[in-house]
Amino acid sequence: MKLSFVLVSPARAANVGAAARAIKTQGFSELIVVNSQAHREEEATWVACGAEDILTNIREVASLEELREEFELMVATTARERGSPRHYLSPAELGEQLSHQQEQLKRTAIVFGCEASGLSNADLAICDLLSYVPLATEYPSLNLAQAVMVYSYALGQALACADGNLGLKDAQSPLPQLSALKQKAATLLERVDAADDAKLSLWLNESLSRLSDRDAKMAHQLLGDILKKLT
Repeated sequence: MKLSFVLVSPARAANVGAAARAIKTQGFSELIVVNSQAHREEEATWVACGAEDILTNIREVASLEELREEFELMVATTARERGSPRHYLSPAELGEQLSHQQEQLKRTAIVFGCEASGLSNADLAICDLLSYVPLATEYPSLNLAQAVMVYSYALGQALACADGNLGLKDAQSPLPQLSALKQKAATLLERVDAADDAKLSLWLNESLSRLSDRDAKMAHQLLGDILKKLT
């Protein structure tokens, strides 16, 4: 599995530089910036301090949606919303989950919002899972660079314990990819005339995104058998 870190509309060059430094210290290499030129400012290079190569190789895209087809799994980092039906994973829980998904996932993106307002509802909807950092108090909250450090450390440690490669290598696996599993589920919803049920689709997508490699393989078989019966 290869992990990429995505910053959506970062405003401060110092935060981008610090994020680059954070991911490099944990063995990661890809930083993607959405709709921002902050990383081109000199301050970003000053703060990166040893991670200038990460800044030089930053990928720029205009919108988060452009990345959707690249990644089997996209995880949005956000504040936990009380009363929300969505499931929120802590960095430790996310690391544990990813350590059991390495065969089915080739590429995973961890997505961070801008400093002032975080991720928009539209960007949250693009992502498969939500994650948050549990805090002892609501304020002060972590800034962007601090959040990137927390996730890069937690995920780096979890993946290193699982396979020793810090999640840097693409998985070479006979298992179908998560995207294929989601497509089977979408086809099944269409067959039973439930494709327009937004809540069901969201729940199903989120649940499939949390399956371990073993459970994903079983789900592929089960959905395949059901679809055959409906043909």
